[in-house]
Amino acid sequence: MLALLISPLTAAAAFATAALAYSALARLQAALPLLLGAALYCPLHFYLPRNRFFYVLAHELSHALAALASGVKVRRINIGRNGGFVTLNATNAFISLAPYFIPFYALAAGLTYWLAAYFCDMSTYRSFFIGATGFFLAFHLLNTGDILTGPVQSDLKKAGGVFFSVSMVLLLNSLCLALALKMIFPDLVSLKSYAAGVYNGTGLIAGWLFAGASYLFNTAKIYLRS
Repeated sequence: MLALLISPLTAAAAFATAALAYSALARLQAALPLLLGAALYCPLHFYLPRNRFFYVLAHELSHALAALASGVKVRRINIGRNGGFVTLNATNAFISLAPYFIPFYALAAGLTYWLAAYFCDMSTYRSFFIGATGFFLAFHLLNTGDILTGPVQSDLKKAGGVFFSVSMVLLLNSLCLALALKMIFPDLVSLKSYAAGVYNGTGLIAGWLFAGASYLFNTAKIYLRS
């Protein structure tokens, strides 16, 4: 039921983020490092044999960091070439879904740049870090897509069911990508306009769904009476 209620928000956020990304990336001169970084990762993902260690590492560390942020004790972390696990003393939906919407390596690249900028002038290296962010955002999005379209993960079941979890993952990825674009292109992206687009889109989609449901309900009543 909750997944159905948030579906208009999820759809509106996805459309608004797609429009935001198109608007920002259309400024080719500014967006070129990001696009080149993403383009560099794509052949590695689709055409070369993949070593899942780096994805497993990011996945399990995301679980662990989300647990620490939630005040949950991390008992053990196990990371292998093709799988891993984190042992916790409790869990919640945020912990279960964290690896599916937190772009771990892209966040690490951004934090590295931000911290380094406190100690020295990093403007010369800005394009390099934007390219690295594009590379790691592509890594996150494509690997998350592979996971969501593959066998159902236990994380999704633990978080409240597959439908709810997929809706939340789509919603949170949309919001995180919008924030990432704002951080990369602060002068090109307006979060105020983005939020207004999500709000208006949610109302519009919810209105369409309500109208469709009302039509089906009224039609069913007519046929049942006849």
